[in-house]
Amino acid sequence: MPDSAVRFRLLGPVRVLGADGPVDVAGATARALLALLLMRGEAGAGLDEIISAVWGGPGGATRDSAYHYLSTLRRTLAAGGTGGELETRRPGYRLRVDPEAVDWHRFRRLAGAARTAREQGNPAAAAALLREALALWEGPPLADVGDRLEPLRRQMADRRRAAVEMLAGIEAQQRRYPVVVELLQEEVAGGPVREGAAALLVDALTALGRRDEAGAVYRLARERLHDEQGLEPGAELAAAHRRALGAAPPAAGPAEPPISGLPRPDPHFTDREHELRLIADAVGGPGGRSLCAIYGMGGAGKTALAVRAAHELQAAFPDGVIFLDLHGYAEEHAALSPTQTLDRLVRRLRVDAERIPSDPGELAAFYQDLLDGRRILLVLDNARDAGQVRAALPRPGGCAAIVTSRRRLPALDDALVLPLDVLGEDDAAALFLAVAGAADHLDAADPVLLRVVELCGRLPLAIRIAAARYRATADRSLAELAAGLTEECDRLSELEDDDRSVAASFRVSLQDLPEPVRRLFGLLAVHLDATFDAHAAAALADLPVGDARRHLRQLADRHLIAESGPGRYRFHDLVAVFARQQDTDLDPEPLRRLADYFLHAADRADRRITPHRYRVPLELLGREWSLPPLDGYDDALAWLTAEQRNLARVCVAAGAAGLDDVCWQLAYTLRGFYFLTKRWRPWVGTHEAALAAARRRGDRRAEAMTATNLGLAQQEQGDRAGAERHFTLAQQLFAAEGDPHGLHTARISLAWLRYDEGDYEQFLGWMRPALDFYEGEGAERNAAITRRGIGLAEAALRRTVAAAESLTRALDTFDRLDLRMDAAMTYNALGELHQGAGDPARAAAAFTKAIAAAARSGSRFEQARARQRLGELAAAAGDRSAARWYWTQAWAGYDRLRAPQAGEVHALLAALD
Repeated sequence: MPDSAVRFRLLGPVRVLGADGPVDVAGATARALLALLLMRGEAGAGLDEIISAVWGGPGGATRDSAYHYLSTLRRTLAAGGTGGELETRRPGYRLRVDPEAVDWHRFRRLAGAARTAREQGNPAAAAALLREALALWEGPPLADVGDRLEPLRRQMADRRRAAVEMLAGIEAQQRRYPVVVELLQEEVAGGPVREGAAALLVDALTALGRRDEAGAVYRLARERLHDEQGLEPGAELAAAHRRALGAAPPAAGPAEPPISGLPRPDPHFTDREHELRLIADAVGGPGGRSLCAIYGMGGAGKTALAVRAAHELQAAFPDGVIFLDLHGYAEEHAALSPTQTLDRLVRRLRVDAERIPSDPGELAAFYQDLLDGRRILLVLDNARDAGQVRAALPRPGGCAAIVTSRRRLPALDDALVLPLDVLGEDDAAALFLAVAGAADHLDAADPVLLRVVELCGRLPLAIRIAAARYRATADRSLAELAAGLTEECDRLSELEDDDRSVAASFRVSLQDLPEPVRRLFGLLAVHLDATFDAHAAAALADLPVGDARRHLRQLADRHLIAESGPGRYRFHDLVAVFARQQDTDLDPEPLRRLADYFLHAADRADRRITPHRYRVPLELLGREWSLPPLDGYDDALAWLTAEQRNLARVCVAAGAAGLDDVCWQLAYTLRGFYFLTKRWRPWVGTHEAALAAARRRGDRRAEAMTATNLGLAQQEQGDRAGAERHFTLAQQLFAAEGDPHGLHTARISLAWLRYDEGDYEQFLGWMRPALDFYEGEGAERNAAITRRGIGLAEAALRRTVAAAESLTRALDTFDRLDLRMDAAMTYNALGELHQGAGDPARAAAAFTKAIAAAARSGSRFEQARARQRLGELAAAAGDRSAARWYWTQAWAGYDRLRAPQAGEVHALLAALD
């Protein structure tokens, strides 16, 4: 019977129950969007992920279309009184809802609790929990979303089958064979082939005396395995068939099983169901790969996963499981050599020492002969490299191996290579609660708890240590634990106990790397703040780019850094803390080299995105740097976007280190990017540092240019007093320097403050002399920008014809010079002119062109501005639906930029409700 507490149903058709009854979520696309957000839970989903998942690929729908569906869904949920709140959460959207109100999340919780009860020796409780979980299902998952979300539907169905199989296994242990048959008959006949389920069904039918049916189940499973996967039945299913025939042969191999050494399964193991299924598929039966290599950073839980998988696969390997720690990365033990590895494995197979060959080649052959004809699972833990394990890997046939390492081990050609990342937020919180024994008094959604697991980098080892410390200290609150972890200098010391240490785990990955690689590791963490590439690394360490690229690959191979995109890398948070503590060298030269490289590259990129800008010559170190491809507008903008955090950090750091010449020039080159993208916070931060640097240098011209650019950032954020102060300072300094170009620029900046006050005549009185000067100097871009400003003032004074002429002339120049951002701004100005003149058709056409030009330039702000005006046109025409759609898109654009206009648009939306 459906649970009345469940308001969101995904286990069948997608259904929503509101305060007054069912809520209609119309259309398969809308239901798929709702289902995706419900499944993502607290983690939320980015817009690109939403488009890819719901519409079937990155180009399946426009961002505007996705915004429309999100806006409609938000209104539907709010109007229906569902208790669900769709909120924008950078970098995407999150649907806030009680997980217990979603049948999928309740099912997962119950299934997880059942697994725990089974492991703790309470099969009755486990069976009851599984029945409650399975009762939530009303049909195939997401049954009415069409062909959308296929990977998620497949994952959900697999979870249900696993729960059914677990329940059937419990019932089989209790010898309730009719129940086993009832559970599995349809599952085995219709779903994907699961050999464990088929074996359970064959045994149950055999126990009930229905041997013919048992044989039919086996034959069907065998045919499907062969036809669909090219495999023969594994040992578990084959043994069940022999029992059905009443002729099971004696087990092969030694009389005694091997010495296993397999640790007990971790009682706090957190949901890695997807990885467990992949491992089982890879090594669970003959004919497959028979080898799985799990790799990931130190502390990611590779051993725990391998051990859990080995315990779950024991039934498929009747001749035993052998676990061997190879000490590839251990402070207290030397790594086993390949020969030592074979020797220990042979001894685990209970071979007397005098029989073990001393020659490495003979030993390898002897070992392989011992494995032939047997069904043994090897867990080779903590491998240093492929060479350490290659001779120990069994020949294809009956045995299989799971290898764990911090390295990718690409030389293991036939392996299923399984990367293991840190935990998701929900699983990280669940692990903390389990280890701390705090599930009864802490909420998994507690913001302080989530802060703690984030400070632990969601790394399982770090979470376990932090949780154990919390459990062991009764008088220490969770907030105090979070406070201790917040201080970077103390964080790693907080994450160690008697025999575990996050820092030690990282140290063993680093210690045998060559000195140049270790040096680069420390420099990267000290001087860079986000993702980075080989060009920046080369400048920092004074290396050829090819060497830097190889060093980065070595660090990534040890999971000391991680790939974040083509050619770019990043640090895990805790590894970055560790790396910064390794580099205590105060030499300023790495920073100077990096800053000079960034200045070269940023100058070239700025010349692509703001061509024809008035520029002063830069003072550079005079060395040639290898730069990334920056030949086109899109490449330049992409590079500036990728490096923006590093550029801002290095600019400010250069000023703090006394590298004043580089500091102010780097800020100067970034002004065009900041104006385009409206990243006001780093704009202000870099230019405040640059202003101080220029003053220390006594460079009044640099101080004036920086003050002008800083004032513009303040004006755009509504700080008119700060803007006026800096524009006035710039005017005085340019006058003292006798710089007519700078003086006119400063006066124009002050004129824009008069424009904001509505004093359009004074504005024009200051702008027209500047226009004459720029035209006389041949500064086409500056002249066209000034003419656009004149057109805006003429429009405000209702001089429509003159305004249109000024704006059109400016637009012609921008189009001819391919000044994309300026063209977008001018299309918006023309649209506002026509809007004010009562010509909505021409206004809408101009705003539409503005959106296209802004998209080409990369300006989210000008796109939002155009959509805001299109919303105003729709509202004036009485089309409230279209107005809401445009304003929702405008608000999203402004809000993402944290632009002050977001509040204005929010008020417009509120007025519609």
